[in-house]
Amino acid sequence: MNKKQETNAFVKECITEALLKLMNEKAISDITITELVERAGVARASFYRNFASKENIIEQYLILLIREWGREFEERADPSLFAETLLSHFYAHKEVYLLLYKQNLSSMIYENIRGSCQLDLAGNNFERYAKAMFAGAVFGWLDEWARQGMPETPEEIVLLSSKNNL
Repeated sequence: MNKKQETNAFVKECITEALLKLMNEKAISDITITELVERAGVARASFYRNFASKENIIEQYLILLIREWGREFEERADPSLFAETLLSHFYAHKEVYLLLYKQNLSSMIYENIRGSCQLDLAGNNFERYAKAMFAGAVFGWLDEWARQGMPETPEEIVLLSSKNNL
């Protein structure tokens, strides 16, 4: 990564962190771009150069998070750890996911999961529907866990699932 890319990545990170902090204080709809860039300590042009909207910040951040999990999962090279690693990812970023629920933005999580399942790359309708069903199952699992405040650890969820043959 060259210096310009590093600087831009830093600016995006500052804007993302500022938005998440502001979202802990008020509704996303009440956050202005001026307020956001001031909190981030960046120029207004930096926002518009990197993002189309406040929601786009979240979309890009969720993509970054799921890619991070994907790299970690692939490094483990053990498909039997899929559920455990995915739940661990969600749990490690619990504050972000619960914040999105608090802001009534859980649909963004669902869309992120659908996107990571690559439905658009399905070769036929059967594959597309299978991927959609999988995305729905993953989201359903996360949705219920998040609605309860994610009280269990990933290990406890895996244990509960294996005990009940889910």
